[in-house]
Amino acid sequence: MSPYSGKARPRRCAAFTLTEVTMATGIIAALALPLLAMLADSASSQGSARDRETAARIARGFSAAMVASPSGNFEIHPHAGNPIAIPAPGAGETVRFFSFDADGTFLGEIDAGAWEDGFRGDAGAFHLLRLRLAASPQQTPELRGLCDLELIVAQPAAAVASARSQDHFLSRLVSP
Repeated sequence: MSPYSGKARPRRCAAFTLTEVTMATGIIAALALPLLAMLADSASSQGSARDRETAARIARGFSAAMVASPSGNFEIHPHAGNPIAIPAPGAGETVRFFSFDADGTFLGEIDAGAWEDGFRGDAGAFHLLRLRLAASPQQTPELRGLCDLELIVAQPAAAVASARSQDHFLSRLVSP
């Protein structure tokens, strides 16, 4: 005899079993993980694009600020600080190094060792610039006095040169 004879049977509530809940959680996780990975990649890409845009702005600003001086050399007039004299390369080349913060604000000149080994002198330094000015190898009478300008903007400043992201910018200038 049934224990519920003569009485109303208790009603079962509609509910999910533990197996159904586990399977649903697994399906949601399988769909959500690739979406989360795409979000992480997009955040990384956004940071990289911001760094490249700042590098281009630094290179554009530095090349635009480079003018011929009456002394026969070049001068760079950064937004902050005194003009920087850059000797004309003559038959060789001139190489100089500079540091900038994450926003592209000029911080100052650095030495070649800081470029190679990582610049740790200023905690705010993020971008480094290598300026190379060389006499053009294609010197013809028509192109006399032409200089090749190579700007390499690298980040992060604290990393060694081989571990940095680098953007190269090339241009030509007429020697003063």
